[in-house]
Amino acid sequence: MKRENYLTVLAVLCIFSYFMMVNTSMTADAEDMQNYYKLPQEPIIKSYIYDLRDSFIREKKLIQYTENLTGLDYSYCKFLIEESKDKNIDPFVVLGLLKRESDFNPNAKGAAGECGLGQLMENTAVIIAENLGYSYDHNMLLDPEFNLKLTITQLSYLKKVYGKDMHKTLTAYNRGQQGLEDYINSKDERGISDYSLKVLQFAYEYKEAFDKFYN
Repeated sequence: MKRENYLTVLAVLCIFSYFMMVNTSMTADAEDMQNYYKLPQEPIIKSYIYDLRDSFIREKKLIQYTENLTGLDYSYCKFLIEESKDKNIDPFVVLGLLKRESDFNPNAKGAAGECGLGQLMENTAVIIAENLGYSYDHNMLLDPEFNLKLTITQLSYLKKVYGKDMHKTLTAYNRGQQGLEDYINSKDERGISDYSLKVLQFAYEYKEAFDKFYN
């Protein structure tokens, strides 16, 4: 009887020891898994946070730079940068175009009826505004934000049409799409024009100046 009791106690101890060993092993595995997933992510998360912070600081600096360059109100410069980002257009190209078109004068008017910062023609502006769902008023072209919205939208559209070729995009902006086709057939099949070269020259100069300003 004592021998049977001894064997029973021994069996219970063996079973208890087995479960303790399994539980300890599972706990260690769980801790290892936590460490495995946790540790590699920490530098990634920190890097992402720093990237976001640097991007935010750079964008703020770019708005300030644009304000100093153009003399436009801060709110319009902020809109220009955000709209360029949203439409995937290089903001320095936008600045180069505005310099070439109006010298950053929101009240500029051309001899052929061009208006505002981007010197938009009414027949072009009406189509862009309608596509955006805006009611059109020609006097609104003198509103900097409205003009910027239409100008950047038109640039974005032309960039898609011409496969991101900025020479063709800018030449079409200046001459119209049919004007670009005529220019390609008669002058330069690459679509490179004095206009596109000048805008991109301004863009390059502004980017260089901003990099010095930012750093």
